[in-house]
Amino acid sequence: MISKGLIYCFLLLSLGVTAQTATNDTIVQSPSATISPADSSQALRWQEPLVTTKIKLLARSYGDSIVLRWMPEDYVSWKYLTYHGVNVLRINVDEPGFEVDTVAYALKPLTEEQFRAKYAENDSNALLAQGVLYGEGRLDYAQTKDKPGTFSAGMEYNSEQDISYAFAMLVAEWRKDLARDLAVGIVDHNVKPGARYQYIVQPTVWENGGILLFEPGFIEYMVNNPYEAPEYDIALQDSLISPRKINIYWYDDKHSSFEIERREKGQTEWQRITDKPFITMLGEDDVYGYNVYNDSVPAFGLYEYRVMAHDPFGDLTSPSKVHETNIYDNEPPTAPNLKYIQVYRPEDGDLMAKVMAKIVWEKDVIEEDLNGYIINYFNEQVTGKQWIALNDDLISPNDTTCTLDVTHLTTGAICMTAVDNSGNEGRSLIQMIRLTDYKAPDIPDSLRATVSADGNILIEWNPCADDDIAYYDLAFANDTTHTFLQLNEGGIPDTWYTDSLALNVNQKYIYYKVRAVDYSSNMGLWSPWIQVKRPHITPPTQPHLDRSGHSDAEGMHMEWIVGTDADMDYHVAYRGLSQDGPWEVIGRYDADSLRACGYRITIDDNPPYDRENRYYYYVESFNSSPFTSKSLAVSWLHAGPKVVKAGIELAGDYDERSQLTKLAWTTGRLPIDAPYYYCVYRKGPGEDKFKFMISVASDKAEYADNLLGKGETAQYYVMIQWRDGRQSALSNTVTVSRRP
Repeated sequence: MISKGLIYCFLLLSLGVTAQTATNDTIVQSPSATISPADSSQALRWQEPLVTTKIKLLARSYGDSIVLRWMPEDYVSWKYLTYHGVNVLRINVDEPGFEVDTVAYALKPLTEEQFRAKYAENDSNALLAQGVLYGEGRLDYAQTKDKPGTFSAGMEYNSEQDISYAFAMLVAEWRKDLARDLAVGIVDHNVKPGARYQYIVQPTVWENGGILLFEPGFIEYMVNNPYEAPEYDIALQDSLISPRKINIYWYDDKHSSFEIERREKGQTEWQRITDKPFITMLGEDDVYGYNVYNDSVPAFGLYEYRVMAHDPFGDLTSPSKVHETNIYDNEPPTAPNLKYIQVYRPEDGDLMAKVMAKIVWEKDVIEEDLNGYIINYFNEQVTGKQWIALNDDLISPNDTTCTLDVTHLTTGAICMTAVDNSGNEGRSLIQMIRLTDYKAPDIPDSLRATVSADGNILIEWNPCADDDIAYYDLAFANDTTHTFLQLNEGGIPDTWYTDSLALNVNQKYIYYKVRAVDYSSNMGLWSPWIQVKRPHITPPTQPHLDRSGHSDAEGMHMEWIVGTDADMDYHVAYRGLSQDGPWEVIGRYDADSLRACGYRITIDDNPPYDRENRYYYYVESFNSSPFTSKSLAVSWLHAGPKVVKAGIELAGDYDERSQLTKLAWTTGRLPIDAPYYYCVYRKGPGEDKFKFMISVASDKAEYADNLLGKGETAQYYVMIQWRDGRQSALSNTVTVSRRP
């Protein structure tokens, strides 16, 4: 049978997937016209219209030379060219004219004798190149497994040919000299740095009875610049498959053979771990493009890997990024042998005292990396589905006995684990440890409850420190003087319990306590009880206003009587400028604190004056039910005093020149920020009281009167009138007289 990996190698090359393309790498292009030697002189001729096979041409420049690599399309084309040879033609694009230079004419592989003369017998790559050309023992068409002439026989014979072709192309990748000697590559040294060239590779003999019509390989405008290897951008990964054995794998669908290097972490020198170029052999389940290399390291530790690929020109790519991996030890130590377990009570006569166990074992081989021992215990009732360690610290590798406190354990299984420095474990056979427990568990602590308004209550507590707790009991009572009744019918396996409380019971509180029971049926003491306030759905008693009063100077005084309900929590007083709110909280009162003052809330409130809106007040009571009770609202108009001091100072005199009484006044800082105007009052000759005379705008503070006659006397005063209805106190009164 033909290896699928070898067929995979052939496919990689025959499809041209090994080509590396860079700035100074050029791959084959399809010309509209090709050059062919019609005779000894080089002449041009047009390509035949029908093409049955192609020559795939690659090129790479190095500055001082240009390397050409070509690949026939299949085995038959390759054999044809090895028999007839190829012509390699070059055109210097930078020189005038159309001069065609012959780099090689009728280039053929070395003969078998030439191979033997040129290469040493131990040169495996040269032997491989020689073998694919001249080796004996090839499969004959009549030697196929299936009957000659059948389709499967033809496929088997074709596979034999393809393998030879694939290995020829591979060995040409590995070395430039073998590429030349196989007639699939050449190095052109007769070139100038920086010059541009065209290359054609074509068969020396074009016709073969019309069976093969070649399309030559053609390179257009190859610039001869120094070669700079591109970054080899692959990501290495790894997987540990056995102790000191690791798979290094990476994805690369462009190259077919590789070199792998390794070094220990911290070292500077790399070690080539591939004696020959590595080729991935694909199996039925392998993925095309993935390469997997199996490596065995000399010792456990940190290692670094990198990979380089062979490209078609006989060069190695730059190294890949360094991949670090930890080759850790996964080989467990040998298991210890448990000899016997001795259980005893060191304090005679006290069954509640400590219970100790002496464990004895032996181990035939003490490994160098053995770290110590762990003693494990299992009892599904105690540990669930898990084994637990009985010792906190590892027991020394050289010990063969230890004594442990097993006071809180019951009869169960014991096994011993040997642990190495890498965490690998070797476990002994299981033995029974038989224990009788007389010690009651400790008291659970941190008993607590969370109550919801619908009567559901979550009761929680911290687990006991004892390892052998089987379950917990929970008891309740409606009063601490009552007998507590057990709440659960069966044991409570968890450290929480949910209870549903009746909401129509006339009891403010309910009480709970808890205890632990171990697997030996020892009952611990009850915990201290906790008091839980019972929720209910009865709203609190409605508060009502008992007395109230109001004054402009002191504001509102209110006294509210609230309910005396046993479960009353608190009360809140609100104030607003509308019956619809918004409401502002002006006081919060704890229900218990009001007991001393006869359940009376006293409120004295003196808010800012407001002549347009009334102030509203009410009280809301809260208890543990989801409902509240609100009082009726009471309201007052807190407009403030109607007459306010404004500090008006009035002055006046008679002006003989203008024959007018002239008044002027000043004011202090006005206590009200609102629109206003001045009012002037006058009491004339023969009048017994002052009369309103005229109003003056707020931006003026003067007035002239022409009513005073000769020899007459009049009195004046001024006041401020605000548009919201308030007014100021009167100014001083001035008397003005006119001479006769």
